[in-house]
Amino acid sequence: MRKFSLEGCRRPSLHLLIIGPDANLQYRDNILTFAWPSGFEAKIFIRLCMKLTVEYVQQRFEEFNARMFGGRLPVVPIEIADAAGYLGKCVSIQRRLPSGVTVHSDFRLRFNARINLPENVVEDTIIHEMIHLLILWTGLQDSSSHGQIFKAIMQSINAAHWRNISISHRSSKEEAEQAVSTRRTWHVIAAVYFKSGRIGVKVLPRTAQKILDYYRVVSSHKEIDQVRLFFHDNPFFNRYPTSAVYRFHEIDREVLETNLTGAHRLKVSGNQLLEDKTP
Repeated sequence: MRKFSLEGCRRPSLHLLIIGPDANLQYRDNILTFAWPSGFEAKIFIRLCMKLTVEYVQQRFEEFNARMFGGRLPVVPIEIADAAGYLGKCVSIQRRLPSGVTVHSDFRLRFNARINLPENVVEDTIIHEMIHLLILWTGLQDSSSHGQIFKAIMQSINAAHWRNISISHRSSKEEAEQAVSTRRTWHVIAAVYFKSGRIGVKVLPRTAQKILDYYRVVSSHKEIDQVRLFFHDNPFFNRYPTSAVYRFHEIDREVLETNLTGAHRLKVSGNQLLEDKTP
């Protein structure tokens, strides 16, 4: 039996089902199936919320190395990170030889503990990075990071071991929210107000010229009523990419105004960007 810690769970949930002694119970791929002699079945999907640790990854690595990779993989350091943008990484030092061939050394496997995932997704992520390690360790030359060799190994493991390894993980809305950094970082924020009533938000680079260019170009558009600039360290705005492209992310007025509470207003005066101290 595998034990899991509920420490760090953001939204743990518990489902209870009262059953009689005549029910047959089966568990597979995080699905509990209750079957009665009458033919009635009930299925429950169990999302196990677990705290990812180095010890857990090491145990799974050893198990999968023996079962799926013939014990060929070297034991490498395991790192647990708190980051956005990835679930796992195979990290190495690259060195280009005079012949033009790139060799890799000093391998590490790094996994993101910020997002709470079901056990099967965590396991598939570990195996995914182990495939990368296999290709780099053996010096196989793939066509790309997830090229034909990677896909062939992935598909072989999926078929032989009933896994669901994929090229990338499609995050749920809850997982995407968990990935947002809670660190307080100062952002320049443009609130874009349309004449139609729509509102957009944009996080801009902290470069005066790029802020001024965005403000002038967007403000001059025929559909725009006004653009307001703010300087704020609310972690809410960490979810938006920093860019000077003339685009925006649509947002609800109440959500925007709530998260702009306490922000510093900025104003454009000629070629200058100044703090707006107007009440």
